[in-house]
Amino acid sequence: MIQEIAILLPCHSFEDFPTYHTGDEAQSLLANWTAMWHPAFLAAAGKKPQWHRVDTPPENLEGLALLIPSICKSDLPAGFTQRAKESGATLVKNQTDRLEIVAKLLAAVPEVNSVAVEMAPDFYALGYCYLQVELLTRQMRYSSSLDEIYFENKTIEAAQAAMAGNQAEAKAALQACFDVLMEERNQYYSVDASLLDFTLVAETTLGDSLLAEVQGAIPTNLWISGNLATKIASEHPTLAQAIVEKREAKTLGLVGGEFTEGPLNLLDPEALLQNFQQGHAAYEAAFGIAPRVFGRRRFGMTAFLPQVLRGLGYLGAIHATLDEGRLPVSNQGKARWEGVDGSTIDALAKFPLDATKPETFLSLFSKLGEAMDGEHVATLAFAHWPQMTSPWYEDLKTIARYGSCLGEFVTVEHYFEETDTATYHGNFKPEDYRTPWLKQSIVRRQEGPVSQHVARERHNAQLEVASKLHSLGELISGQANTTSHFDLTRSIQDPANPGEDQAAATDQLVEAAQHELVKALPRSEGSPQRAYLNFNTLNTVRNRGIFLPELKDLPASDKPVIVAAHDSTRKLAAIEVPGTGYAWIAGSPQGGVTKQKTLLEGHVLRNEFMEVHIHPETGGIKSIYDYKTRGNRLSQQLSLRMPGKKPAAGEHHLGPDASAIYSKMEVTQIDPNTSTAAMGEIRTAGNIVGEENEIMATFKQTYRLWRDSRVLEIDIEIQPKVDPKSLPWDSHYCCRLAWGDEAAFTYHDVQWVRTRCSGRRIEASNYVEIEASHGKATLLTGGIPFHLRNHGHMLDSILIPHGESQRKFRLGIGLDLPYSLPAARDFLYQPQPTFEMAPMPAAGNSSWMFHIDAKNVMLTSLASRTNETGEVIGFTTKMLETEGRPAKGSIRCLRHVKEAYLCDFHGKRITKCEVDKDRIHFQLAPGQWYPLEVEWA
Repeated sequence: MIQEIAILLPCHSFEDFPTYHTGDEAQSLLANWTAMWHPAFLAAAGKKPQWHRVDTPPENLEGLALLIPSICKSDLPAGFTQRAKESGATLVKNQTDRLEIVAKLLAAVPEVNSVAVEMAPDFYALGYCYLQVELLTRQMRYSSSLDEIYFENKTIEAAQAAMAGNQAEAKAALQACFDVLMEERNQYYSVDASLLDFTLVAETTLGDSLLAEVQGAIPTNLWISGNLATKIASEHPTLAQAIVEKREAKTLGLVGGEFTEGPLNLLDPEALLQNFQQGHAAYEAAFGIAPRVFGRRRFGMTAFLPQVLRGLGYLGAIHATLDEGRLPVSNQGKARWEGVDGSTIDALAKFPLDATKPETFLSLFSKLGEAMDGEHVATLAFAHWPQMTSPWYEDLKTIARYGSCLGEFVTVEHYFEETDTATYHGNFKPEDYRTPWLKQSIVRRQEGPVSQHVARERHNAQLEVASKLHSLGELISGQANTTSHFDLTRSIQDPANPGEDQAAATDQLVEAAQHELVKALPRSEGSPQRAYLNFNTLNTVRNRGIFLPELKDLPASDKPVIVAAHDSTRKLAAIEVPGTGYAWIAGSPQGGVTKQKTLLEGHVLRNEFMEVHIHPETGGIKSIYDYKTRGNRLSQQLSLRMPGKKPAAGEHHLGPDASAIYSKMEVTQIDPNTSTAAMGEIRTAGNIVGEENEIMATFKQTYRLWRDSRVLEIDIEIQPKVDPKSLPWDSHYCCRLAWGDEAAFTYHDVQWVRTRCSGRRIEASNYVEIEASHGKATLLTGGIPFHLRNHGHMLDSILIPHGESQRKFRLGIGLDLPYSLPAARDFLYQPQPTFEMAPMPAAGNSSWMFHIDAKNVMLTSLASRTNETGEVIGFTTKMLETEGRPAKGSIRCLRHVKEAYLCDFHGKRITKCEVDKDRIHFQLAPGQWYPLEVEWA
């Protein structure tokens, strides 16, 4: 018969209670502590559980049930176990499972009725709550004010009522116990802390366990993507209905927003927005409502997101992911997340605690105390898979049913709507976000760790061009084109699910859109001519190089032609195409006559802006010079980077850059391929060799420079003979740039907005800028996203990591580009010229359809607006400031404008713009992105 129940602990008091343990040790401590509070043991003992120091155990052991956690095993006095057995004590040693401890002790008490069995978890929760409140009181630097006599009496009263089968009386007494603990906590913190339960959802968890979680008594929040919402609606209707009912009862929150959790930071703005819109449609179809709080389980936060979330009407965001990668953290639970444009949104800025680990709940008081002490809104969040939690988390939920002495479980909507607005602005710098995409692709053996991103960017760029060409055709003709059907779904391309290759389909889409625009252009009354139409869907002037195989004569060197030429096999021209306009290039009997020098001389390419020297021994770029400053601006080579040897014991580790081993290039062939006044081209070939002159790979490179262009084009082919190691950031084939100024700043684009990057790892799908004191050099990445800055003055563009099958790549080097993004987008993809036999367009051999005088503003989309009869009555577009500085200017249109409005991302009008005939005046903050709705006069 149990007369007393106690536990041995290695501490003097609650002040030095052992809360630092983890794993099985933490599990054992909590299991033994809470097991003592079973109603059968409390009723038998007639008093609440006691505890003693392990090095001075109690002398009187008769009728004692003594629990000894595993952390006390080594400190137990020798011979104590034998004395306890001889004295008739019941010992339970080194157990980590609460139910097993209880089962061993129940043999020493009378038979337990069903009420006591049913209510046992409530008593465990009381024991856990008592421990955490006492520890929390001391964490908050207060002395305990608990009326121990009243608390003990009510505890025993509850236990005896449960053992007597009186559930109502037992619950009332338990409620009094929790109330007195609440009263003690209110002595030092009278505001309830917010507890957020996040239940993670995956395809493998869409079953009974998730349904049970949704139907639980405590408010929970489902962390779910749009495609999973679709799957739930179609395959699990009972679960979908339960989610709808709990949402309507406001006891379940939704966290999500996107349809697919793809590589968000690498997506262009339109693809990012499309993913949200597709996700919202999926949520609404499945549950009748879209999430109002953004979050994603996989990594994917950028400084561009706050303005998108605000524009879509989100209440808040979870600024944390449960994936690899790195995020900037905040010392506040609830903070203001500020984006690149200055937009802010409330965010939960701390990582959720793991609800499966016992150490989370052993030290819960510490985390709760820190939140109460230092946070504007005291918050703790927990994440877990359905029905996969620690027993102590279930205790915490039980405590919440009796009161909020350890916090109140709330939905995310309640949290962001009802708690105080955050006043602290999180210092979330764009360079502090580091994604795991490349590493995960290698570890998971996904196809094309680099090339899948290039394919996605090119695909989306083609769709952007096709959409704009199609819309321009409708705006010029004045009628909607009902004969063609454009599937303009951008690729999100989750690396784990790359999808099908759509290159052929997108090529056809662009060709069809060009054909529509060609037909829509008004023509002059002249006779038909053999000519090429080259369209520019970017809103800045672009200098391009084009080939003209169908012309009998070269065009004359008058605008838009800069210069035309031919070599032994090809006709070619450097041309200038107006922003959002066209250039019409026709042959002329006087064409081709020029006194300009050719662009290739020996191993040197030169035009108006640069002089590129090819290294005669390596086949890489020895140097690039401009005509304004002295010294080499940039050098380039191909290399295989391999990790160096680990330092021996006692040696100083110099870091991965210092120990890395780079191969070198040895040229075997240099061919001057094209030498004309319009374009110069030189090809090199050779080997990439290791430290002992072994051949690691063969290479071919083609350098191409057009007249009046600030961009040097580089086509690269590498055929590896040695595979890189499976550490992609430390081992890879790369294109390596080097410059002289180690203090140079680097910038890249985040969703097309120029952003400073100070870290080693750079992820940029469009460009990386190196800004030194004498000017800037820009790497146009062509969709290649992963770059590594090392030694302060070198940049590796990762081409072939382990597992990459692509062997051909394309990069560009721009010198002193006034605006890098338009050059990068044009380099990534530009529509091929369309050959026609037709009169010159009525507007002349070149013209624009839209003109923006603020060059740091890009139109990311264009779509016509029509009435019921198909007549075009205006258009919609989205304006993005790209340079990170304010923009003020006007859009000049091809027709007079009646009115124009800035809108949110649902199309709701916000602000009316000033209009003057064919001009729409606007003003944008740095990095701001706004939809614009326009109606023709």
